[in-house]
Amino acid sequence: MRTGDVLERHPLPENLLPAHAADGTRVVYRGVGYDGAWRAVSGSVFVPFGSAPPSGWPVVSYAHGTTGLADHCAPSRAGLTRHERDHVGRWLAAGYAVAATDYEGLATPGPHPYFHGEAVADDVIDIVRAARHLHDRVGRTWLVVGFSQGAHAALFTALMATRYAPELDFRGTVALAPPVNLPTLVRFLTAAGGRPVSLLLPFLLAGVRVAHPDVDARVFLTATGRDLVELATRATLVEMYRATRGLTNDDAGLTDVHHRPGMAAILEACRVPVTRMDRPVYVTAGTADDIVPAEVVASFVTELRYAGADVIFDRHDGANHVDLLAAGLDAIIDWATRIVRARTGFDWFDADHDGELTGDDLAVYALRLAQACGAPPGSLAARAVRAGYAALWQAIANSADMNTDGSVDRTEFLHHVETGDGFEREIAALADAVLHMAQSSESVSATDIESAVRDPGRTDHWLFGRL
Repeated sequence: MRTGDVLERHPLPENLLPAHAADGTRVVYRGVGYDGAWRAVSGSVFVPFGSAPPSGWPVVSYAHGTTGLADHCAPSRAGLTRHERDHVGRWLAAGYAVAATDYEGLATPGPHPYFHGEAVADDVIDIVRAARHLHDRVGRTWLVVGFSQGAHAALFTALMATRYAPELDFRGTVALAPPVNLPTLVRFLTAAGGRPVSLLLPFLLAGVRVAHPDVDARVFLTATGRDLVELATRATLVEMYRATRGLTNDDAGLTDVHHRPGMAAILEACRVPVTRMDRPVYVTAGTADDIVPAEVVASFVTELRYAGADVIFDRHDGANHVDLLAAGLDAIIDWATRIVRARTGFDWFDADHDGELTGDDLAVYALRLAQACGAPPGSLAARAVRAGYAALWQAIANSADMNTDGSVDRTEFLHHVETGDGFEREIAALADAVLHMAQSSESVSATDIESAVRDPGRTDHWLFGRL
């Protein structure tokens, strides 16, 4: 068996379905635990009303915010919170299937590694695989959307999605109120002794014991603080909200908790690494958010952009933590739909849109290009372009057609493009032939053409017959 394989499936009761869900399924699927062992992971899969497009419904893998650490807090059992259910319903209304993992250890055997982004990112990805096993109308194009704890998981997902599941077509990340830099965030939340206890902290201190059993925060907390951490192991979010009401950091012994023995290393391990993401990212924050302050998120976005990531950042004035599930959602869905509909180099080559490349696909483009440029079929220019496309197909087939069936699927093609050192060399002859025939494009180089193949959304599409 492989990760994402379905182990169990059960219809969800109607009261757990978001608006616009035609069907809802509680699924248990095969995953990998934080310790590397195979584990069962549960979650929910929803599909929208109406007919799916030919390529199937695009998928939102939804990573939920903190619900609690106990099994009965898992959304596939208790349901998503009202605000999250409304949020998911908007994606369904927009024509997306939604796959929402519970994360490992929630409603399945084993502990839940709270804020262990690397451990739960594969859960977020594998439920997309499970959704495709459940419904043949679910497509391979997907994006990850996460809120709060789930936004932290979504950003870790973004770091590994394209390599972890190359057979899927990952397009981007939406991170709503992401607690990105745990060292900075915890310093911010606990620097003042009179500041109200953040809901995040008892869950964090209870959850880190899974991955760091040698650190027990209870030894430096007050009796009140120890009670909160113990309660966090079994309480729902609402119960924890009631328990922390009126308490300060001093009351719980949480003031400057990041200075306590062992805590700095734990918080650093929870931090989202800053790097150039290989897909676009949309991040939001609220100026009235007292759980994940906008200043912390804004600093992270600045670092991401400096690293070269393609990031949109929406700071919503007056929005608190929960408000961010609805704030600017129309714009987010519009953005997501644009990147989902954007075609890749594979799509441009796949002339008949059957999901497989063959020599005929490239021959069609040679014909279209010659016709568009007015080159007679028997001319030297047209013959050179046909030969260039044929040579390119042969090079792709030789390298990427692993099962020698005469065709190359998306996964094989992308692996060839992204890992083949000779890709530019392979299209050099084609580039020369095309440039000779397309006199209007004399300024386009072989490097430009290679870029058009690798990422056609950022360059002209004349190479692919759109003349």
